Amino acid sequence: MRKVNVIAGLVLFFCTFIFAFDNYKQAYDSGMKKTEGFGEYDGAREDFNKAIALTNKATEKADAMFQIGETYYWQGNYNQAREEYSKIIKMDKLPSSYEAQSQLRIGDAFAAEKNYSQARQEYAKALGMQGKVANTGNRRFASLPKVEAQYKIGEMYRAEGNYQKAKEEFSRILLMEEASEKDKLEVKYRIKSIYR
Repeated sequence: MRKVNVIAGLVLFFCTFIFAFDNYKQAYDSGMKKTEGFGEYDGAREDFNKAIALTNKATEKADAMFQIGETYYWQGNYNQAREEYSKIIKMDKLPSSYEAQSQLRIGDAFAAEKNYSQARQEYAKALGMQGKVANTGNRRFASLPKVEAQYKIGEMYRAEGNYQKAKEEFSRILLMEEASEKDKLEVKYRIKSIYR
């Protein structure tokens, strides 16, 4: 009898652990909460993986995968972060905004390693995407991805101390159709303060 109770308890424990979430949103939100304050990354990844298993929507899967990449990024595991972002780029049936967002973060991961040349190449891939590219729902930036990519290309030259080339790259934003007046104002200031 005791053996049956132990087995039943273990089964109940594992079922509770595996099926702790009723839906995608609960699992995703739990993962996001665990990343607040740069906290429980391993637990957050578990939640995001559960969220992926609880949905059939490509955009929801991509959002959770992106957050998995973010957990690795904030831990300084840039190779693993790039792998996660790359998975999103390979997915079908996603708006181009997801590819652009992931491409920017791949570039950011190279920039964090001070591999500025490779970072520029990754940003250029986002910049070279066809058509207008919108933001995804979970992007924190007001600028559209192509504008951000161009800005970051300029920043990579600035980081290398190639100020003239940085100015040239920043100046391209002033001619971009996607650039808002706020983007243009910011880049004018950046050009003036290039040596900082």
